[in-house]
Amino acid sequence: MTDNLACSNSSCTNCGLQKVCFPKGLYRTDIEILESVVDKKPSIYKGEYLFKSGDEFTSLFAVKAGLIKVFSLPDNEPEVVHGFYLPGDIVGVDALAATKYTFNAIALDLTTVCGINMSQMEGLSRLIPNLNMHILGVMSQEIIEGRLHTELLTKKSAEQRVAYFLWSMVERFKDRGYHHTEFKLNILHKEMAIFLNLTPETVSRVLTQLHKKNILIWKKKEVSVFSLVNLKKTALGL
Repeated sequence: MTDNLACSNSSCTNCGLQKVCFPKGLYRTDIEILESVVDKKPSIYKGEYLFKSGDEFTSLFAVKAGLIKVFSLPDNEPEVVHGFYLPGDIVGVDALAATKYTFNAIALDLTTVCGINMSQMEGLSRLIPNLNMHILGVMSQEIIEGRLHTELLTKKSAEQRVAYFLWSMVERFKDRGYHHTEFKLNILHKEMAIFLNLTPETVSRVLTQLHKKNILIWKKKEVSVFSLVNLKKTALGL
């Protein structure tokens, strides 16, 4: 098991998130090259922005610890939540085809990130051939998750949406080697409701149902999963 703050101050070589952040097949010398250009940012506190929509696109960011929400604020419209990024996730990929960041990224917890400056990316790609393929893979994953999210909103019931969201969090924590049946999730129910196109009242009702079924409880930003099997079945509508 890896603590979700374990590599917030560690080097890339020693960071437990290598398998999530970095291209497969990197040699130690490749990681050392990456580490020489990675910009280790100071921690940002809950409510602080990593970047805002319209800011100049300078870097991709790898989350080392904490939690980032990516969202937009359309003119005279309510907030739209586009995703939540955990340690090991890459933030800012949507700006690769632009000169400015498209969305806002804000910390939902004490958060540490590493930045890879885009002005150095071409040189890095020559030194580390796998890097471009990794970036393409991250972009592809963003597209896939976007399409799955659209399917979730158009084809699934409220109970399935909430269960799928929490099951996906379980899987993401598990992939990173963290506690995945008991974990802190510093996301407001209303933020998840926006992401799932539900009302906060509906989310609360579904969470109560999941608790009554002895599947999980999410209280005071702490999630405890009692039955992974039944959570998955509910998420998939089985």
